[in-house]
Amino acid sequence: MARVFLLLLGLAGWPATAWAQLELQAFLGSSVSAPSPLSITQEGRPDLDFTAHWATRPFLDTWYYAGRIGLWKGNRGWLLDFTHHKIYLTNAPPEIQRFRITNGMNLFTLSRGFRRGQLTYAVGAGPVITFPKTRVRDERLEAGRGFLGGYFLSGANLMGSVTRRFPLMSGLFLSLDGRVSASYVRVPVARGHASVPNFALHVHAGVGYQKRPAPAGRDSAP
Repeated sequence: MARVFLLLLGLAGWPATAWAQLELQAFLGSSVSAPSPLSITQEGRPDLDFTAHWATRPFLDTWYYAGRIGLWKGNRGWLLDFTHHKIYLTNAPPEIQRFRITNGMNLFTLSRGFRRGQLTYAVGAGPVITFPKTRVRDERLEAGRGFLGGYFLSGANLMGSVTRRFPLMSGLFLSLDGRVSASYVRVPVARGHASVPNFALHVHAGVGYQKRPAPAGRDSAP
């Protein structure tokens, strides 16, 4: 997290003329995931197939949060969104002792954005990086798999969003943000894997900063 904040601070300090209009936002919030089919395959065991129900629990274990970097030219821009989504299985059958993706079902989304007044609309797609924690038939996912202690590049997501800004002063603003995501990931379990589609509604509140380009003919730095 410290590296992310240092990156954002560094971007805020760059000359705005190089970026057109640079926008940074940080959010807290939560999500609601629709019931979805869950399939688990393990070597030498019958497959498990059922309709899974999910909870988010935004402040348990790790927090739910999101961030955005936007580059705008007029009313059109490109947005890089990061959504630290979380899912806990709440209706596990006896064979599943634990199934959750809580150090992040991390949605990275590159979107095309459009503005109308204080509203921003965006639609995009990108990869999903997961950190699954599972115990199926009393077998835990082996330690040491994945990268950085347990992360996996697991699938992809589609996302649409609407954001309402509330200007404050000196480029600062508050914002309310709603998103819908459709994701598909395949995550490892002990001696097998699980196929996990996810359809979620996300609601965020946050704070942002927009750095506009210097007026024409004026240097961007003293």
